[in-house]
Amino acid sequence: MSKFFVAAAALFAALMINPATSALQAPPPLEDFARLPHMAMVQISPDGQKLAFISTVNGNRSLNVRDIAARRDRGVNIASIRPQRIVWGNNSRLLLSGSEAQEYDEVRGTVDFSAVLSFDLDNDFEFRQLLRNSGRTGDNYFLGRILGVDRVNNRAFIPAFDRQDRYDLLAANFGDRGVGTVGQGTPTTRDWVIDENGEPVARVEYSNTDNRQRLMVRQGEDWVTVQDIENATQITFSAWGLLPDGNLAVTFYATTETGAHTLGLFAVSLENGEVLRPVFQSDEYDVDGIIEDPYTNRTIGVTYDHAFTRTVWFDEEIANYQSALAGAFPDYQVTILNWSQDRSRFILSVENERNAPLFFMYDVNSGQVALVGSPYGQLGNANLPARNYIAFDARDGTKVYAYVTQPEGEGPFPTVVLPHGGPASRDVGGFDYLAHFLATRGYAVIQPNFRGSSGYGAAWEVAGYGQWGTGVMQHDVTDALAAMVESGVADPDRACIMGWSYGGYSALAGAAFTPDLYQCAISIAGVGDVPAMLRYSRERFGRTHWSYAYWSEAMTGNEDLDSMSVLSEVSPRQNADQITAPVLLIHGDDDSVVPESQSRFMERALRRAGVPVTYIELEGGGHSLVDNEAMRLQFMAEIERFLAEHIGE
Repeated sequence: MSKFFVAAAALFAALMINPATSALQAPPPLEDFARLPHMAMVQISPDGQKLAFISTVNGNRSLNVRDIAARRDRGVNIASIRPQRIVWGNNSRLLLSGSEAQEYDEVRGTVDFSAVLSFDLDNDFEFRQLLRNSGRTGDNYFLGRILGVDRVNNRAFIPAFDRQDRYDLLAANFGDRGVGTVGQGTPTTRDWVIDENGEPVARVEYSNTDNRQRLMVRQGEDWVTVQDIENATQITFSAWGLLPDGNLAVTFYATTETGAHTLGLFAVSLENGEVLRPVFQSDEYDVDGIIEDPYTNRTIGVTYDHAFTRTVWFDEEIANYQSALAGAFPDYQVTILNWSQDRSRFILSVENERNAPLFFMYDVNSGQVALVGSPYGQLGNANLPARNYIAFDARDGTKVYAYVTQPEGEGPFPTVVLPHGGPASRDVGGFDYLAHFLATRGYAVIQPNFRGSSGYGAAWEVAGYGQWGTGVMQHDVTDALAAMVESGVADPDRACIMGWSYGGYSALAGAAFTPDLYQCAISIAGVGDVPAMLRYSRERFGRTHWSYAYWSEAMTGNEDLDSMSVLSEVSPRQNADQITAPVLLIHGDDDSVVPESQSRFMERALRRAGVPVTYIELEGGGHSLVDNEAMRLQFMAEIERFLAEHIGE
């Protein structure tokens, strides 16, 4: 245990000599917030001697590898790729999952085609794509998922559809060019579970045609159904991997002893499908992420979101490290990201509500901690306005949680209400480049986790179904502003509503259905025409697809797929004549989630209604608009200008 205390003291000293606690003399420039991280997706090699990460410098994105002992970086340009995940195949082979937006004849709209690239570090980053659409694989637009790695035989396990539309599990050799099938699925196979050797041990089947979900396990040479759920209009459980005790890790919603209905992780028998025990389930929060050991493929932890994202480890050794490291910093969030195969070196992320994250490496043998990098440059040293987790009472007395970031000094402040996307998502604690940027410009920022958000249990999310625009989902956003006005934080005469994706819809809905509240509205990649968006989902996926069934129920509150007519009443486009405040629309023309036609339709409707509107369409921009530094700088400058004009000093 002494090494834990040494590590804790070293980490504490490392942060104390960092000027992160110095007073903020002047607001950081826009460029510091718009700049993409200098380091992202940091992964340590199996032997603990190298770091791999994505770097963006002066707008140029590269895949970098750092020799830790020599303190030397080298890399390769990947400007045309949207990186998703880095995995070490072995100490000299690096695997990168990435995507590129393309048109696809089989699906309406733009699709993010993903793939895995293998980089040979011993040959100047020479690379090749592991799988391509071919006679073996059939048609796929998602070949970028690495289920696991066999480092003894240099194989990466990647699910893919074959020519008969069976979802197989393939083993792609990242040393040679061989590809083998290790598991043959069916047209209804949706996922695979592998053991530490890459052998398939379970698979999940789901059929939209008969609304049936099954869990199948391998017993000898046969596949046996151990769970069979009928009348499943949507996928009801997910299988992840094997737990340390050898049972299967499965997530699903279940009722706790207190009566809450939350997403938990459960141990399920591979012999008969019996649910043996809850591994982790909270009475308040859903499981948000699953942590797997990259060297054993075992499920060893989960995350859930409270004020910050919290980690629960099932691996006792890593749990002890986490406790010791986190205990040294009561004012910081310490997250263990990954580790070397012998667990002698760990990569950490450290942040709080005022500071952008910093990356550290903890060396177990020496008990030393070294700063790896500050991904956001000077923002890692800036004492930014605090982003606090608060609760307020909605109009019906329900307690709603939100993040509030306010400038230094006395309020009330000009205010930006910033509802999140999804809507089945939620804001989490820590650094938020947009909220912190706006707060340094003198705006209070309110981010409510309104009903309809995920993470707070099934009842909270379902409460938002059919509540778009004029229902409780929007009321909670409205009530968040009212609570901040009452507390003296927000100036009711200088308020703007802004959001991304669903948040962009919420911004337009706020302007249309509560026009007296806002002096401006900003929609980024937002939904403007709700019926058209549901039609787009139907045409893209098909009338019987679970995705269309989900969106129909989420938007209308009714599983009747012919209930689209009610959506006109909550559609900003159809109610544009109620909007009085100026509107800024921003959309990328390679958006694979919300088509740019949504903003184009909205712009035309606003112009017909005589509403002042500015529409900026970003060439090559995807849904998130965050993978291009110049693009990010452009839209953030437009936001700064627009807010200053309409609610600034």
